[in-house]
Amino acid sequence: MIGKPGCGPLHMAGQPSSSANRTVGGVGTYPAQRNPQNPRHLQEMAKLWNVEERGLPAGPEKGIEDQISLIEQGKVGLFWNIGTNPLVSLPNRPRVKKALESVFVVVQDPFLTETAAVADVILPAALWGEKEGTMENADRTINLLRKAVDPPEGVKPDFDILLDFARRMDFRDKDGRPLVGYGTPEQCFEEWKTVSRGRPCDMSGITYDKLERHNGLRWPVTEETPLGTPRLYADLKFHTKSEDAQSYTKDQFTGRPLTESEYAELKPDGRAILHPTRYSPPPEMPTASYPFWLTTGRLVWHWHTRTKTARSPYLQAIAPNAYVEIHEEDAEALSLVPGELVRIVSPRGWIEVPANIGKTVQKGLIFVPFHYGSWDGHQAANELTTDFVDPLSKQPTFKQSACSVEKIRHSHTLTMEDTLQTVADHYRIRLEDLIKANRLSADHAVQAGKTLEIPLSAANVTLPAYRPYLKQV
Repeated sequence: MIGKPGCGPLHMAGQPSSSANRTVGGVGTYPAQRNPQNPRHLQEMAKLWNVEERGLPAGPEKGIEDQISLIEQGKVGLFWNIGTNPLVSLPNRPRVKKALESVFVVVQDPFLTETAAVADVILPAALWGEKEGTMENADRTINLLRKAVDPPEGVKPDFDILLDFARRMDFRDKDGRPLVGYGTPEQCFEEWKTVSRGRPCDMSGITYDKLERHNGLRWPVTEETPLGTPRLYADLKFHTKSEDAQSYTKDQFTGRPLTESEYAELKPDGRAILHPTRYSPPPEMPTASYPFWLTTGRLVWHWHTRTKTARSPYLQAIAPNAYVEIHEEDAEALSLVPGELVRIVSPRGWIEVPANIGKTVQKGLIFVPFHYGSWDGHQAANELTTDFVDPLSKQPTFKQSACSVEKIRHSHTLTMEDTLQTVADHYRIRLEDLIKANRLSADHAVQAGKTLEIPLSAANVTLPAYRPYLKQV
């Protein structure tokens, strides 16, 4: 079901801004979905920018894990980070931190993130309501954003920061003119329209006035489709011809980019290309030393690394800290009590978080939300995760790591005067938790000299139901 009402936009990404990044070339391709392995596309960009073609990088894009490797090899000396927080979001955080501490780091962000802790220069950037420009949504809609308020003193929009950098660096085209010839977001968009002309994301028919009058338009917007294109591929013709395709695709097993001749052998010719998937076992599996599967993910109350949601009192109050979700039978085998602080250890690092015991996860599997990463504690899930990547998408395998769960407990040697209740009261824990942690019976006769384990216990992790409006079955 493609190209019909109800079939979906067929241009989706995790976030709206990701769509725009892909369209304008912010993820390793050239602008307007041009192929960095296609010599004709490089020629087009050299002509549009009036630069020497031989100076344009060719070849497949470099994913973030590739970039970390290049830093470690001494091939990257400057890491300019704009609007993201890799020291919480990337796997194997100890490795990433060590790499970023070895190079010159610029952090450009409206907020002081965990990544700012390793920055050599911090450039405060304006938020969405403090700047003007266009934005692409996940369904290809281009919207115009007008500035509502001025940013704080000394704070600039990303556009102005990058424009100022280009001027200070004195970037010029091959005729000696300034490489960047525009000075406002609207002038920049007018140049972008020229760059996009004739490409799948053609926006040559868009103007700021039309965006305001129609409350956004879906690309392509051309002379033939002046009000945009509600859905793609209604004619079942796809942008897969060699001269048109954004990529020659990759070997579906190794991830090796195909050459133009290998791609031509697929005989795409405007047809959709459907690739079969193959199962590949995880690169890391549980062992005797690390017997649990670790998977990470999101909570509904937080967004990515909590850069903004942690500053919302309501959202932060609901889920203020990380925790580990563990099956009740695994918790029983470890004699854990609800809310007990435990240490999660992997071959890469460790964290200490309270245990949330139940049936949410399967036996042998634990879950830790990845949003948390403050340097003031040890709650960052990505201290644990592997940095192996999928060979096709270059995405890290966040969901498949091996780990162990360790108890962190005080010990207490009983005296003649001690009872279980007096020990529980002394350490401010519940009697039933003390009994459970030591596998005792309620009527157990305590003996002087016996050593008890005392959980480092906190209030149990309590999270509201994700869908409180649904009746419990």
